[in-house]
Amino acid sequence: MDIEVKGHSGCDISVVREQNVLYVYKSTYDPKYVARLLKQASKQQEASTVEYQHIRVPKIFDVSSDEHRATIKMQYIYSKNFVEYFEQSGFEQIDYLIHAIEYFVEKELAQSPVQRVPQEVFIEKFEDVRHKTLCKPEMADDARVKELLERSAELFGSLGDWEIPVGVCHGDLTFSNILFNGNNYFLIDFLDSYVETPLQDIVKIRQDTCYCWSPLMYQHPYDSVRLQIIFDKIDSEVDTYFATRYEWYRRFYKPMQLMNLLRILPYATERRIIEYLKTIISQLLNEI
Repeated sequence: MDIEVKGHSGCDISVVREQNVLYVYKSTYDPKYVARLLKQASKQQEASTVEYQHIRVPKIFDVSSDEHRATIKMQYIYSKNFVEYFEQSGFEQIDYLIHAIEYFVEKELAQSPVQRVPQEVFIEKFEDVRHKTLCKPEMADDARVKELLERSAELFGSLGDWEIPVGVCHGDLTFSNILFNGNNYFLIDFLDSYVETPLQDIVKIRQDTCYCWSPLMYQHPYDSVRLQIIFDKIDSEVDTYFATRYEWYRRFYKPMQLMNLLRILPYATERRIIEYLKTIISQLLNEI
């Protein structure tokens, strides 16, 4: 069996049967993406050596590359996607998931001491995002986008240095990148981040639970009321957990989430997605 799927990142994903065992091959022939895919493989390999309660990481069996291509061979996981899982889960299972997320981030925090990150790191990242956004004609002519970027620039220029945990993170911890197998959750599609901080993983989880991002990308019918109830529960409990424990979370979660949403903007192509991003970015700016 050889099933090929085109990933959102530009990678090709193939499920291949070899000697009656299924494997996943993730590959790219884009020279600009080769180095990044290899970094992702390295992050996944390192994470797979750590024991997490309920959280698992698919094993990588082989990595091959040259200047033109990179291919990763990894473990195939029998699983459900997040919609299938949530539509069949009771609150006991949702509680398991919440505790698994909290435990996973705490394990990351144990490897990530709080450090002072210079303000310039975030200003430089924002300026890169602003440039990419305004290079798109539909964004350059959008008065609301310009206003949101101006307000964001003022905010990032006013925050000073950030004191946040720095060390390790998944980098793109949305529900789309979690494979659900009973009460075990397998993390895929690790991503290199401009700041390797566990705060980024909380931001990405809440990108889904607070802003329902992954369902926007889901192409099939689902029970939106049920999903919203579950997301509200997860979001409230995750937010409360970290807000009651960490000053860096209370101070920097919202600016980090703002940067996260802004980083999506230059890659948005559908009008409904662009309008949605403008709405939630504006709401977030009003809250900070």
